[in-house]
Amino acid sequence: MKTPTYFFYVLFILVYNIAWTQEGMPLNSNYLIDNGISPRVLDAAASELLQDGSFIQNLSITITAQNNSTKTYKTQIIYDPSFKDGKDIRFVIEKGSFDKSEIKELRKAIEKSHKMGRMSRNYLYDESSLKLISAHNNNQVINYNYSKKDIEPELQDIKKLEGTIYINNGKLDKVILSNIKPLSQGKTNYTKTVFFDKATNQKGYIISKKEEVFEMKGSKYHMSFITANYKDLEGKPVIWSSKNTTNNFFTRDSKKDTINATLGGVLPIWGKPATKLGYGLPRPIGLNAIVHNQESKLDFTGLGIGFNDEALTPLDNLFDIEGSFLTEKTTTYMVRSDVWVFPFFNVMGFLGRLDNSINGNLILDQELRQTLVDLAPFLGLNPADIPSQLPLNVEVSANLYGAGATLAGSVDDIFFSANYQFVIADVQEANTTTLVHSLLPLLGYRLPYDFNIMVGALGQFYDSDIKGFIETDTGDILNYNVSFEPIVWNGLVGIYKGFGKHWDLLFQVGFGGRKTTTVQFGYRF
Repeated sequence: MKTPTYFFYVLFILVYNIAWTQEGMPLNSNYLIDNGISPRVLDAAASELLQDGSFIQNLSITITAQNNSTKTYKTQIIYDPSFKDGKDIRFVIEKGSFDKSEIKELRKAIEKSHKMGRMSRNYLYDESSLKLISAHNNNQVINYNYSKKDIEPELQDIKKLEGTIYINNGKLDKVILSNIKPLSQGKTNYTKTVFFDKATNQKGYIISKKEEVFEMKGSKYHMSFITANYKDLEGKPVIWSSKNTTNNFFTRDSKKDTINATLGGVLPIWGKPATKLGYGLPRPIGLNAIVHNQESKLDFTGLGIGFNDEALTPLDNLFDIEGSFLTEKTTTYMVRSDVWVFPFFNVMGFLGRLDNSINGNLILDQELRQTLVDLAPFLGLNPADIPSQLPLNVEVSANLYGAGATLAGSVDDIFFSANYQFVIADVQEANTTTLVHSLLPLLGYRLPYDFNIMVGALGQFYDSDIKGFIETDTGDILNYNVSFEPIVWNGLVGIYKGFGKHWDLLFQVGFGGRKTTTVQFGYRF
């Protein structure tokens, strides 16, 4: 009789555990928040620099080669967000414990491991991936993954990691990360165990120690990080239960060297202080593909021609200049690169191609036309064949190149910018070059999900006298000068959508005397 009873007991436990693992996400919350744990701890598990405050870590590195020979290194890592605006991390070594090449490799490894902005987007994990694996008494095991989007380039490997959270007696104990896809630099069999401790003199958790093991290039690596000291954002010491009060990491009285490893890129200058003030900055370098269409109506103001070295002869009296007009349609294809030198100042350069079609009519002066009609019979012409206007249809293309700069700023979710560009258009068919200056002031508002809406104006300023020459079949040179009144300003509305931290799409429509559409697709890094 005991066997069925035991069987039903086991079955009950199994069903009970399955019921727990099948339990849905807590209402309007998640498993971490429900346990009083901020999801920011998962950011810290990805990179300890995403903790608040400053800290000192004792790092021991053991490398076992294929021939089973072993080398052990010790260094102490010091991070203080107030030191050089959080750009640099320092590490301390005992003199003589590393040769020059090993110091270089250590610096490179620390830079690569820690090179990221302090203001990375909070909550790098994918909340929808949280899955309760087991729950018993007050202990829980939860699986999760990091988001596939908005991950810093230096943290691309965390997309390939699977995380497991261990909560014991209602407290966060540790997070274990292991690779589910190959990592960069050929790392395999990667496991990182991040231990957390609850601060005893204030609320919250800190990383008390971390263990990383992996294989790379035939060698096995074991890296052990132990937090020796921690201060909050106000510089107050933090106390935790497992803190080692002794300071015997290095040999007593040994001489030490302190070496800097730079975090983050150089650009934009003053970028780190700006992010520390809460400004979200784009990636410093961008590459964009742009297609721009515009259509406008141009009014003639003058026309003159001349052959070879002769002076130009005005033809204004032969045509009704005020009644004549041109419709200009232009399609521009450009590739532009830009760099944010400062958080508020961007410089750019671009090159491209322009296809331009000009269609219109030159209306003959009425007195001239009547004279031609009267003389037509004597010239052997039909008076009805004398046109009232001469059609003008010209197709030209041009090579474009130029540069520009942008000033930008924001207040909360409102942003503003002023962009200036100068464009050189080399029209080969007409043997002429045109210099165009453009000014684009914009005012916009940031919406959720990385949508921005904007309004502004586009001003184009260029020489309204187009001069050039055409070589005829007879070898003569026909010089010309066409003057017209350009449309300077038109209004703009647009929308911008960012896709993560790298890709973006811009669409703008212009209205008024000049109608425009602009599509820009870009990548920032």
